[in-house]
Amino acid sequence: MSDLADKLAQALDNKGNDMNAWVWKLSNGSEIRMMDMTYDQLQRAYWHVDDMLNNKDPYHPGVQRKRNQVRKMWDCANTELLLRYILHECRVDSLKTNKDLLDFISAHKKNNGLKNTDSVNCIFTGLPDVFKSVTIDELLSACLDSLDAFNRRLIPDKFIVSLGIWLTEDEKRDLTEYDSEGRYRSKKDVIKERLFLNDNVELHFNPQGLSYSEFRSLVRIEGRPKFSMMPTDTIKLLRDKVLLLLDHDLEYHINKWDTLREKIQSVAMQKGFILKDRDVN
Repeated sequence: MSDLADKLAQALDNKGNDMNAWVWKLSNGSEIRMMDMTYDQLQRAYWHVDDMLNNKDPYHPGVQRKRNQVRKMWDCANTELLLRYILHECRVDSLKTNKDLLDFISAHKKNNGLKNTDSVNCIFTGLPDVFKSVTIDELLSACLDSLDAFNRRLIPDKFIVSLGIWLTEDEKRDLTEYDSEGRYRSKKDVIKERLFLNDNVELHFNPQGLSYSEFRSLVRIEGRPKFSMMPTDTIKLLRDKVLLLLDHDLEYHINKWDTLREKIQSVAMQKGFILKDRDVN
């Protein structure tokens, strides 16, 4: 790094640690220096940040709670894929149905003193590493079709669109259309028309993005379908890409709000204020 770059980096770091440079954005869009905020303003800001992190509203969960839900969905997706792996890919003649697997697990638990909290690795050897975090209890839930349903609300349309699309050669050919006057139609317009997306949705092509078929499978998920009713390819897409990217995105926002909370607490301490948690009278 050059001397100039070093100086710029140090200047930015110094500014980030300077309380007098910290600002809070008000509801009207204007900014106020945190050091100029009153006790009531700092208290309301502190509560707002806590809501953004930990709001318990099921329709508008805080980002920390949402991340926990996303990770739970990842576990469910992985468990359902393990069930299908055992029944359809391992080719064990005695394990063809959910009941076969339930009986098999029950016998191993009894004979080996296993608990439901133990890893399935205690029963099955040679599993792919991705499955080794699954517990016996989770696999039993999959066998009984009692895993938590997939919550489509966790993946906003805006997030799916932000991932971008990258067409395969076959998809490029399939999506090639011409209007009534023989003019080539934009593939973005064709995609929006086929998937009944609003005209104001701004699609973009990205080499790291989803294929059209992957994009289509996500936007067509509605409500809270059971994992047992979802196609294997869709569950793999969720487990191996979409939920991981969403988790990373939520981590960024959690860190941002955590940093803001720390700044509010530091300013309050500097001003001699004691901030209260919302549940404290």
